[in-house]
Amino acid sequence: MSFLLPLPLLIAVYYVVQAGALAVYATAWIVASFLLYDEMRWRGVRKLNGPPPPERFNKASWLAPWNSIRMADWNGRTLWFTSTNPHRKLSVTFDRDNAPLVERSLTSWGVRYSWRPPRFPRILTQFWTLALVLFVVGQIILILAATLPFFPGEEQMYSTVLNGTHSQVAGATFVEAFRAIYVNNIQVAWGGALPIIGQLSFGLASYNTGRVLQVIAIDAHPPVPPSIALFVLYLLPHTWIEESAYPIATVAGLLAVTKWRSVAPGEFAQRRNWGSTKLALSMGGVALILLIAGLVETTGLFIGFGEIFLWAPVAVGYYLFVVWSRKRRQRKPPMGSA
Repeated sequence: MSFLLPLPLLIAVYYVVQAGALAVYATAWIVASFLLYDEMRWRGVRKLNGPPPPERFNKASWLAPWNSIRMADWNGRTLWFTSTNPHRKLSVTFDRDNAPLVERSLTSWGVRYSWRPPRFPRILTQFWTLALVLFVVGQIILILAATLPFFPGEEQMYSTVLNGTHSQVAGATFVEAFRAIYVNNIQVAWGGALPIIGQLSFGLASYNTGRVLQVIAIDAHPPVPPSIALFVLYLLPHTWIEESAYPIATVAGLLAVTKWRSVAPGEFAQRRNWGSTKLALSMGGVALILLIAGLVETTGLFIGFGEIFLWAPVAVGYYLFVVWSRKRRQRKPPMGSA
């Protein structure tokens, strides 16, 4: 049921965005479905245990009846519980320091469990670390695509793509040009958020950007080396804003179906800690970042290289965001508080 209810949302997204890429609607459907699923799961846990006081929720305790559990698969931090009810599956995350206690408890309760070491170093499961790694990888792909020779038929194909892009913004008003740029960027970003195929989409988008940039360098009057076109590209503020959004969306889509799905009971008791909530906030954040990038890029279309002076308001905006973010973290109540 949670996967059918979001269908009206897709209709609303279509009328607002009117994107041509199916990935936009697929991502919106996944976000809404995950939110509904977690809401139903949260309500089911409350019915099972009653509404316990927040202070009783912590990473070392779980109020579900242990006699309903028949197996636990432990990878060093996460316990996957399969209850006797085939329609209810629970996962609980523990601190690594509690691993010996958890092991002894499982043995004393007679719960079968299997152990497997973590598949990835912990640093590679951190959101911002992964986003930074993907950002660097994306820029490497872009630079190589902009400088390496074309394969047979590629130059003509990307020339057609560039001409199509120019036709969308040529003679357009500011609002029309902004809408074309923003919708295109949203399609790229939200396409990268799709589980499994998102990483391929992210790499392909970086490759396409590099190839189009090489065509721009060749078609310039007079033609310039691709390295010069790259240098100019990285001088402009919209490049850094836009390119930072794509890895954020890709990592959010990846973690939404892996790490973020395993939430400790104390964290799951609050909606803001759900994996679906984090995914929804990430997609909203990406949309906002691309909104700013689109405004800057569209302004650059009308003022040319003068866009470089927009670094000043961008820097001020980034500083204000950092200050706001720090104050928000300081006001954030500790887990378990009412």
